[in-house]
Amino acid sequence: MRFRWRSSPAHRGGQGDVALDPAAARSLRPVTLLELVRRAIALQAEAHEVIVACGRPGETPWAVARRGRRVAGEYARLQGWAQDLCEDEAPGSLPRRVAELLTYHTEMLDLSLKLAFPRYRSERLEARRRALTGLGEPARVLRETEVELRLWAGDPGSS
Repeated sequence: MRFRWRSSPAHRGGQGDVALDPAAARSLRPVTLLELVRRAIALQAEAHEVIVACGRPGETPWAVARRGRRVAGEYARLQGWAQDLCEDEAPGSLPRRVAELLTYHTEMLDLSLKLAFPRYRSERLEARRRALTGLGEPARVLRETEVELRLWAGDPGSS
């Protein structure tokens, strides 16, 4: 992979090319995924609160929508980075699992907000909304995945 700097006339003609070492990039992948998972875990309590607020009876306050969109946006950003890091990974691999868990978190928040603020209301949608109780089992799995990533990245401690 090569990047070409185009900001300066002195760099024209290929003089500014920077070669990226694929082996170095691969060695940073575990540490980067670990940091993404740590950030995602730090957001779980807030995500849980948003999902529970979306499932409460009555009208959901607009503040929940604003907060939920912000948290969902953070998860979507983390999800995108994880997917970029694992695009060459085999299905079932640890990096792929991280990307899938982050996708779940993003989609769960999005679904909760859509059910809490629907375009139209129906009894069936209301029943699904009232069934919202939190992130569920994948939240625990993501926390367990952090332990595996710490071992893979050679980081025995926690932050």
